[in-house]
Parts: sequence; C-alpha cells; structure tokens
Amino acid sequence: MFKRIIIILFLAVAVFLALNFDYFRKNIEYELRRDNYQQVPAPTAEKMEPNKLLVPSLNIDAPVRYTEEINEDKFQEILQVGAVHYPGTAEPGQPGNVYIFGHSSDNAWSPGKYKTIFALLPRIEKGAEIYISDHDGYKYVYKVIESRVVEKNDLSVLAQNTTGKKLLTLQTSYPLGTSLKRYVVVAELVE
Repeated sequence: MFKRIIIILFLAVAVFLALNFDYFRKNIEYELRRDNYQQVPAPTAEKMEPNKLLVPSLNIDAPVRYTEEINEDKFQEILQVGAVHYPGTAEPGQPGNVYIFGHSSDNAWSPGKYKTIFALLPRIEKGAEIYISDHDGYKYVYKVIESRVVEKNDLSVLAQNTTGKKLLTLQTSYPLGTSLKRYVVVAELVE
C-alpha cells in the first residue's frame, strides 16, 4: 500500500513538472544566469515597436494587445498572442493606472507562445525598469516601486484614482499552476 502511494505521488509530481516545464525552465535558466541574465536590450530611441512591453532584467518581450470587452473567453484568446491591456485602464504615459496582465503558466496543450511570459515576474526587483510603448510607438519608462500578492477578487489593483500619478501595474496568476491569487508589480513613470 505504501509503495503504491509513493508511486502515485511520484507520478503526480512528474505530471505537474511536465505540464509546467516551460515555467521551470525559465526559472532555472534565470538562477543559472542571474548575473548576466539581461538578454532583451533596453531601447535607447524615443520610439520602439508600437504596443510593446519590455522588462530587460527578466527577459520579457511581449506585444500588448487591447480589447474593449471585459470577457474571460476574449482575454484567454488574446493571451495566446501577448499580454493584455485591461479595458478602461489608463494608456501608457497617461495619468492613472495602465493595467497589463499575462500568463505565468498555462496548460502545456494550450495554444500560443506567451503561456509563460510572466513566469519570472515574482523575481522582479524594486527599481527595475519596464519599457512600454503606446499605439504610435512612443516609449515610456517605468520603475518598479512595489510588488505583492493579492486575492484574485481584489479589484483595488485596477483603481484609476492615482492622484495624478502615472502608474503601470503588471499582473499574473499566483502560485504556479493556479489562479488562486494574483502577483502584481506596480511601477511609476520616470519623467
């Protein structure tokens, strides 16, 4: 009986690891190359590709996709092709809170190449730079001021009343393989 339980546990762990292989690969690679991990170059020009998100310290390079619909099926469709700008939140560079979310892990069989785009988000450090461009390609630089875990139904992270501040919030599901909570990173525009 004990042997059977051990085998079942081993198989469950093996399946979990296989389903989240890309997440673990990214985290192991980050640990092994921590000192020189920055692979996405920080943009130096005033403009960059339109609707783009770059986090050089975490090697995040993703298109930002927009929708007017607040609809989970639509969000899941868009997450296959990039990170999602939450409808009704500020645009890059504008007062308020630009709210962008993406996957940290998704089912191995799910389509799309951005299933783990925010896998390393919990590793971001205070002061890290985040680059985002608007629809015209103008670049905005934000610096991380905080990160935290919130409940999945905590809508305060979408708040637009920032008393004139220009904030950017990045969000992903947390912990790995679940949608029990949300990991959020808040950054402020460098002006």
